[in-house]
Amino acid sequence: MDDLKGNSKTEFYVKENAGRFGKIARILIIVALIIGVIIFVSGIGSGARTALGHAKDIRVAMKLVSLEFYKGEESIYDPSYETGLDPNALTRMQTMIPIKGEIILTGWDSENDIPLSFSYREGRYLVEYKEVGSGDGTYGMNGDWTVYYDLKVLEYSAGE
Repeated sequence: MDDLKGNSKTEFYVKENAGRFGKIARILIIVALIIGVIIFVSGIGSGARTALGHAKDIRVAMKLVSLEFYKGEESIYDPSYETGLDPNALTRMQTMIPIKGEIILTGWDSENDIPLSFSYREGRYLVEYKEVGSGDGTYGMNGDWTVYYDLKVLEYSAGE
């Protein structure tokens, strides 16, 4: 109705249901993203634990094969090879355990015949081991293990 000045006091508005549906859609998208991130991180963690287990098996195999080589006054460590391992030792290790990746032996204690450091790459995972003994030759299973995951961020290739 109009008052004497010609202004209408009646106000009309339309309640929009699209706002409610948009809010639900945003919440669903956020929940889906959170669940996706959790699944992705869990998958990476699971793969890292698997690669770490394989690397620990490799360390044990190195120690066992080194005992076989030690009785012949040889060492499995051979820095003249790219991997740092004698090819015969690597072949013997592969008969003990399945090796799915690449091993690079970077440090060897020739007195105690144990690995001081090595790296193991399996797929996108890189496991590094470094022995942190007390310095008196009494090494145990007290080394440091570090697992990395490769994530390609950028690739640039020059045209051929």
